[in-house]
Amino acid sequence: MTPVTSEGRRLLMLLLVAVVGFSILGVQLVRFQFLGLARVPTFVSGEAPRVLETEAPRGLIVDRDGTVIAHNVPEFAIVVIPDDLPADLEERRRALVDLERRIDVPYGELEQLVRNGLRAPDQRAPVAVKRGLEREEAIALRASLADIPGVEVRASAQRVYGGGELLGRILGHIGAISTQEVEGYLAAGYPLDARVGQSGLEHVYEEALRGDPERRLVLADPTGREVSELATAAARPGADLVLSLDLDLQTAVTEALKRGIQAGLPARREAGREPPVEAGAAVVLDVRTGEVLSLVSLPSFDANLFAGTPDTEAIERILNDPARPLIDRTYMEVKAPGSIFKPLVALAALEEGVVVPGTLITSTGALHVRDMYNPSVVYTFRDWAAHGTLDLYGGIARSSDVYFYYLGGGYYENGREVFEGLGPERLSEWARAAGLGRPTGIDLPGETDGLVPTPEWKEETYGEPWVLGDSYTYSIGQGYLTVTPLQMAVVTAAIANGGDLLVPHVVRGIREGQQLDLLPRTTSGQLPGSEAHFEVVREAMRMAAMPSGTANTGQPADVTIGGKTGTAEFGVRYSNGEYPTHGWFSGFGPYEDPEIAVIVYLEHGVGQTNAGPVAKEIFEAYFALQAETAAEGEEAGASAPGGGR
Repeated sequence: MTPVTSEGRRLLMLLLVAVVGFSILGVQLVRFQFLGLARVPTFVSGEAPRVLETEAPRGLIVDRDGTVIAHNVPEFAIVVIPDDLPADLEERRRALVDLERRIDVPYGELEQLVRNGLRAPDQRAPVAVKRGLEREEAIALRASLADIPGVEVRASAQRVYGGGELLGRILGHIGAISTQEVEGYLAAGYPLDARVGQSGLEHVYEEALRGDPERRLVLADPTGREVSELATAAARPGADLVLSLDLDLQTAVTEALKRGIQAGLPARREAGREPPVEAGAAVVLDVRTGEVLSLVSLPSFDANLFAGTPDTEAIERILNDPARPLIDRTYMEVKAPGSIFKPLVALAALEEGVVVPGTLITSTGALHVRDMYNPSVVYTFRDWAAHGTLDLYGGIARSSDVYFYYLGGGYYENGREVFEGLGPERLSEWARAAGLGRPTGIDLPGETDGLVPTPEWKEETYGEPWVLGDSYTYSIGQGYLTVTPLQMAVVTAAIANGGDLLVPHVVRGIREGQQLDLLPRTTSGQLPGSEAHFEVVREAMRMAAMPSGTANTGQPADVTIGGKTGTAEFGVRYSNGEYPTHGWFSGFGPYEDPEIAVIVYLEHGVGQTNAGPVAKEIFEAYFALQAETAAEGEEAGASAPGGGR
């Protein structure tokens, strides 16, 4: 390699300066052209051009009927222009100390914000140091801060959320760019003081909601003060999100779930058990489109808690709440599904030829299996009742555990298989085929995937082999299998619609001006199965919701549904030998032409006793709202010119 001489180094430096100089000039010319100026103006000595950006109005969020649930209200902010602060470090320190005294923001915080601003690509970009000012306060501060170079008071906006605790986690909130995110957002063209979506829909749809800022070309004097405006490029407001959620239904589901949670408490108190975590979740999913009509997780919180100036004490209480209100139990937390898993096992057994609808199995209240290596050892796997002899319809309608022990694990006598079950491999294949063990793809952040166990997984995790009892508990939705309520809503919808595994979405469409672009119906796959076998499972779930079935408490008035309850044991046994239980309900309706799937999950409860009545209320609320909408449509048609019945 040839060494560079001192003369060569000087030439290289001159070339670099020239390139940088022309680049800066080019940027200014492009800015002038972008802002629509016919010529580059001349400036008085000391004056300099500056492009000022003001963030665009963030897009609204509305429910499916147009009710606004997230909007913007005007506010004012104190900003610092890092490049306009005194260049002398001591003078800058005195300016920040003076600013600290006047606006009550700690010096260390001001210094860090300025330091970040000086590291940004554009050191003339404003850095907000205090937000949430009212107009009168802003006017007073604008005058009193005029003597501190580089400090201005500017108009801004605050995000306000409606719906209270109904929508807290779903809407999310916006906030300042974190230190970890700075580089990525700056590279994407965001100013340093931008507020961006931090959680929920605000985060997922940040790009659509943001819009493009207003850009003003101004002349500024040596102190950074604006002398005159040369040109303006108007802002492009952010797009609006139109949700699939119905606020009226969301309210009804929330209230029904609260009642269901409270209904189980007296029995626990009478039994002398410790107060449970009062929590639960519910999902209402359109089985035709994948639109999420209601998504409720309790306890919840108001998104305004994080808007404007955060309430640190309230946030601290939420962070320390054992019920973990920041966790959305519909898709962030996994539990054993219990017997609502049985319809999927039934479909798998039909497709694999393990059973036909008329296969008869007798439950005497328990299944006794001798150890194949030591026949003197007998294992007992209990049913919740002695159901007698049942076919597949009765097995689902009565939720017989013994029936599903046979389907999942088979049955052995004297070491010989007398009934071939699905076994763990096929159980897991069908669980994965139904979308379990992976996220559903909902348009909300933080979704978890759950667990579909296999013999290999157990060996790797626990160093133990898979045994027959594992298959038995697997087949009734217990053991190692874990799911989210949303995953089970997708499975239930697939049974109702003939196998389409819908990708659920909370946003129905994106609206810019008068143009509404609806999100397309999408699927993540197809649950295998013939229509005849789907119909068998649907019919069995209809029977379960009849008076003699275990899902009868979920049957609404006037509309026939298909349903299934589940009661999943967990945790440590009580002194009487019983386990605490989660209460589940899964269902779809109307039976003849399904529209919705409903999932109810109670942290503490019983499927038939507690979760079923909640589902009944949800179904009734949905159908009542549908009837109300239809009646309003007829009334509008009748009152239109030339209208009539």
